[in-house]
Amino acid sequence: MKKTLRNFGKLLIILSLVYGAFILSFVVLNFTNYSGDQINDAYRVMGIWENSWPTLGPGPAAWSGLVGDVYLPPLYYYLVFPGTLITPDLSAQAISNALFTFLTIPLLAFTIYRLLEGVEKDKRFFLSALSGFWYIFLFRNIVMSTGDSLGGNPVSIPFFLLCLVLLYDFQLNEKLSPKLEILCWIGYGLVIAIITNLHFSSLYVISAVSIISIIYYIFQNPKSKKQWTLPGLAIFTTLITLTPYWIGELGRNWINTQRIIQLVFDSSTEEGHSVSLTQRFQAIFSGYIDLGKDVYFISDSDKSILISIVFLLLILVVGIYKFKGNKTIFYSLLFVWGVFLLAYSSTDLEKTYNPVFYKILIYLSPIVLTMCSLAYLDFSKKLDKILISFIICCITISLVVNIKYFANYINSRGGISRVANTSDISEALETIPAQSIICHPQERYKNIRNQEYINQYINQQDLTFVGECERNFYLLYPKYGSLGDYRLKKTKSISEDFKNFDHQYELFEETPLFYIYQIK
Repeated sequence: MKKTLRNFGKLLIILSLVYGAFILSFVVLNFTNYSGDQINDAYRVMGIWENSWPTLGPGPAAWSGLVGDVYLPPLYYYLVFPGTLITPDLSAQAISNALFTFLTIPLLAFTIYRLLEGVEKDKRFFLSALSGFWYIFLFRNIVMSTGDSLGGNPVSIPFFLLCLVLLYDFQLNEKLSPKLEILCWIGYGLVIAIITNLHFSSLYVISAVSIISIIYYIFQNPKSKKQWTLPGLAIFTTLITLTPYWIGELGRNWINTQRIIQLVFDSSTEEGHSVSLTQRFQAIFSGYIDLGKDVYFISDSDKSILISIVFLLLILVVGIYKFKGNKTIFYSLLFVWGVFLLAYSSTDLEKTYNPVFYKILIYLSPIVLTMCSLAYLDFSKKLDKILISFIICCITISLVVNIKYFANYINSRGGISRVANTSDISEALETIPAQSIICHPQERYKNIRNQEYINQYINQQDLTFVGECERNFYLLYPKYGSLGDYRLKKTKSISEDFKNFDHQYELFEETPLFYIYQIK
């Protein structure tokens, strides 16, 4: 039985890595779209080639209107910039995210293996392999950000969060040489800087968590000079890594920093998004439980919601109650999740944009808690056997549901009939005469900025892009789109899709995936 578990674990690791490499490559090579926020980020990254070094990162936050627009520090742009060395295509912005998503597979498996110390080795190895396998088969990994793409700053947070927790575990529990200790603390500071630049949730939560973790480390032995100097090295590394931001803030009179600080105080006032105690508890509960219907059992059906509630509450109780492994990793993760949920509950969610990626700091919590539950339940006991069977059934359902979405996604973005990718847009634009003007049927300029970007950095044609359509302007109209479950659908005609579009138009050119119309 033990040998079978180990061999099955090896198989899961191989399948995870092979599938991860396939699906992430597929997404990058068949990159389809960017949203308005992400196309702004793409231009900022490409600006580095023109010697325009970013000092502000993505933003503003959806709820930052309390104090004016608030922007993240800019390290995300420097993180994805290497992808533009390979290609200037929009997919370049997703290459780094794909890489970090892939690296999360072995890193999560390694984290679970260290977490489950004391568990029989073969069982421990199997569960760590299962965690990586389950993770890469979560469909949200490849459609995490706005625009249903791998592009977007929050995508890499799970990787860096695991790095942060593991580095802290090594510093507290391993006997490291002085050189390794120094490298670990430098790495700790570097990871803090990066992860706080990836999203507003991680900016606030990880800043608080890292400060508390450093204080805890120091007070393990406050009289030791090393207990002060090593965390000081991490803080210094964080501050140095943020140099582009400090340079920009000096020229802005520290306005963004002031707004970030002010937002923390204003969010709990009557003028801000103040909420009642009942609303806080509801937000904490739904923040965790909704991971079921949004990520692990994707559906709004009553069955999905019921399974989500029962399963996620079960592994939360059993995982915490039964846990006997590496306390540093476990309590570090619990602390991050707890601080996040407290911060999450401080906002009136009825007034706030609240997509799945806002909860990315707790994204892996069901996997971690499931592995803790399976590790310490005893299959020889009748009740434990029932619980184990139920948990395995839920994992199976989760995999089946997510694989269905992957199948829809691959089918709708591969083959002759497909959702147009950025290469298809480039080919369609090449058919339009030089010095022409491209418009949008809804008069939304932001919706054709993808085309404008591709023209500027790939085709380099003499084309102009505007929102409003007029005589002799051109517009690209895709033949295919995708439904809510990512199945392929054939688009309607312009007049059916856009009721307010009252211009006369004629077909100028047809490509395999686009109708190109000219306004009469």
